[in-house]
Amino acid sequence: MPRGTGSQTDDAPSLLALVAGKGGTVAALLKISEGLRRTLESVARASGWLLVGMVAVTCFDVLARKTGIPVPLTKLQELEWHFHAALFSLWMGYGYTINAHPRVDSFTEKMTFRSKAWIELVGCLVFALPYCALVAYHSLDFVASSYALAEQSDSTVGLRYRWFIKGIYAAGLWMVVLGILSVLARVIVFLFGGLPEDEVNLQIGHTELEV
Repeated sequence: MPRGTGSQTDDAPSLLALVAGKGGTVAALLKISEGLRRTLESVARASGWLLVGMVAVTCFDVLARKTGIPVPLTKLQELEWHFHAALFSLWMGYGYTINAHPRVDSFTEKMTFRSKAWIELVGCLVFALPYCALVAYHSLDFVASSYALAEQSDSTVGLRYRWFIKGIYAAGLWMVVLGILSVLARVIVFLFGGLPEDEVNLQIGHTELEV
């Protein structure tokens, strides 16, 4: 047997195991990312029906004010912004996974996609994830104290159970955290997994809507 053949033969299984292990990690990260994205999408699309309720309440509120129908107008007005807050909260997480949040791209517009991915990685790890996780964590006390105090509208004729809408907003913050984790997983796969952009389905950077 030639010298060195044995060591090369021994190294082959190790190399294959390393490649297989990396491929397994990449697949697992993509599966987790896609699972989070699909969950957030389901919540967002289901909450879209709240828009129907908001439109109905708003139209009835306007009609009641114009015609003088004796209804609790303050409650209707507060219910309108409750619908607004719920829609906004339940779409925040999914919106980030599809790159629908506003971005200031004047600095990064001409960068390569890989450079943008590095900026996204640093932004997620240093800024977005720590900040949103901290706010989401403290939102639990925000809701708990509202429930304990039986908080209601500042108006005597307003809506009760203010903790409910605060709870939806807190849930929205946690969904933003999940959205960041979903995008972060795809960024890691793109930068270190060796997969092309289209396979990773990483949506970051400047986008233009077709009208």
